[in-house]
Amino acid sequence: MTGLVAPASERAARLLLSRVAEPYDEKVKALVAEHGVVDLVGYVVRDGRTPEGDRLDRFRPRLQSAQGVDEAQICRALGARVLVPGDEEWPSRLDDLEHPPWCLWVRGPQHLAEVTARSVAMVGSRASSAYGDEVTARIAYGLVERGFTTVSGAAYGIDAAAHRATLRADGLTVAVLAGGVDVPYPRANTDLLVAIGGTGAVVSETPPGGAPARMRFLSRNRIIAALTPGTVVVEANLRSGARSTTREARELDRHVMAVPGPVTSTMSAGCHEEIRLGATLVTDAAEVADLVGRIGEDIAPVKRGEVRPEDALEPETRRVWQWLRPRRSSSVDELMVRSGLGLSEVLVALSELEQLGLAEHLLDGWKRAGGRR
Repeated sequence: MTGLVAPASERAARLLLSRVAEPYDEKVKALVAEHGVVDLVGYVVRDGRTPEGDRLDRFRPRLQSAQGVDEAQICRALGARVLVPGDEEWPSRLDDLEHPPWCLWVRGPQHLAEVTARSVAMVGSRASSAYGDEVTARIAYGLVERGFTTVSGAAYGIDAAAHRATLRADGLTVAVLAGGVDVPYPRANTDLLVAIGGTGAVVSETPPGGAPARMRFLSRNRIIAALTPGTVVVEANLRSGARSTTREARELDRHVMAVPGPVTSTMSAGCHEEIRLGATLVTDAAEVADLVGRIGEDIAPVKRGEVRPEDALEPETRRVWQWLRPRRSSSVDELMVRSGLGLSEVLVALSELEQLGLAEHLLDGWKRAGGRR
């Protein structure tokens, strides 16, 4: 390791570690937990082994090139910035993770901690249906109206639908990437990511230039789950990357919400399983906001069926009303027999029903009427 110099600060150590190791590497996570970032990076650079004599060979392949990176110059060129724990802009919710990111690269004008303070993650299938896209757009629109930021992964399908709907509603959205913030993926969503970076924020724990990879996608899902107080999954099959985000959210004791679909649709099978596992069934933005919003301020209205005039009738009056026919008349005697009430009770009920427009007096008896609405 001759000629290599250990970083002089925790920020520099975190930056270097992010370039020489993968955040999902279980061995690296264990070493960080045991030694801390600064000491571990010092051991990597100076000795190539821990004080206990354990070799740190897995860091060696990337170390030489990582130490030659000018992070400040890269950030200036990209219009990006680096956040580490303790920074004012660092979202404190990330500290709930067992293994928080060592650092985050951010592009976009929004203060990351502030823009995610009132936020909802929206995830789902890359091969979404028209139903999934429409429901996602409706929920995203409604969340924007209620002052929420949407957070997703900029993938095809539900992710892109959430981002696009938020932008169309002039809302704020955050994209968390598996590759570097300068590596748009998928390529077809390049314009979308440019738009997100222009008004909201594009975020990654992968250094600039880093390519997206399967394990990086799974690792970034924990960031999506941690950034927000709740995650909504819209369309996901039983084996879905979106469900790794809901698992992370559940482990973090965040709200997990799922949108139901047809029981015959494999596209919604994962959502239905999430509901069976305890996720809250949601159908619109009001129900989402009710769970993750401010207590007493974001209450969802109670959904009721049609209110009908007969709903408020007293029990005896309703007994008479239910025996009235809509197309032919019934005599008072017949109504007495059918309702089991006495003459005076039936007459009082009929008088009340007539006043409410629910009964009509004919020459040969009484019939049901439509009521005054």
